[in-house]
Amino acid sequence: MRIDAVLAHVARLSPDPAGARQRLVVAAEACARMIAARQRLTLALDVQQAIERLVQLAGGRERAHGQHRWERQALRPHQGEARERVAQAMVEWRDAGQDFARATRLLPTQLSHDITHAPALNAGERQALMQAYVRGGSPAQTGEFDDALGRYAAAHRRCEDATDLALTVRAARQHAESDLRIGQSSRLSVANAWLAELAGVDAMLVAEARRGAAHGVLRVLSGDFLHQASSA
Repeated sequence: MRIDAVLAHVARLSPDPAGARQRLVVAAEACARMIAARQRLTLALDVQQAIERLVQLAGGRERAHGQHRWERQALRPHQGEARERVAQAMVEWRDAGQDFARATRLLPTQLSHDITHAPALNAGERQALMQAYVRGGSPAQTGEFDDALGRYAAAHRRCEDATDLALTVRAARQHAESDLRIGQSSRLSVANAWLAELAGVDAMLVAEARRGAAHGVLRVLSGDFLHQASSA
């Protein structure tokens, strides 16, 4: 199920519009956390695999030439850090799955695996959501939507900053690997670059999840999913 289908399902669970809206907010946030948890676990596993390859290559060089023993030993802390991050990501993935199940009464596996967070809202989309909110509620309550829009804008700025950093550390890792291939870098430098990329991209995924949750809350406040449920 895609996120819209999940939230339409949640809207149908409560006959009370006020209760349904609060439940939808929780569900939108749970969907965002579930997507991020999957992505962060995949990232951690990929980095762990990359560092394990570096350790194996260092071991092979040591056996073949009887030297460079320091390199494999120097990589052990990086190997341990990557394994620790995988273990942490698995716990976070499990917790996100439990939160998703409580919020939606669905299994985590029912949330489609081929989706990512919603893209950034443009000015026209924000205006359309505001107009839908005003049509569906009291103009005196527009402060609620304004607050949610402010949280979205702040989350979007943080996401943009985190994305810039993630792209920078990824480029640095790619450069370090290129240098290693021509003998101008070491496996230790590449391992450091991989861990820096892990931290940078992980932070980006967290920021994307927070922006995605804020986006979902705006759509909930606009009455989008409640309208879908009432017309189903």
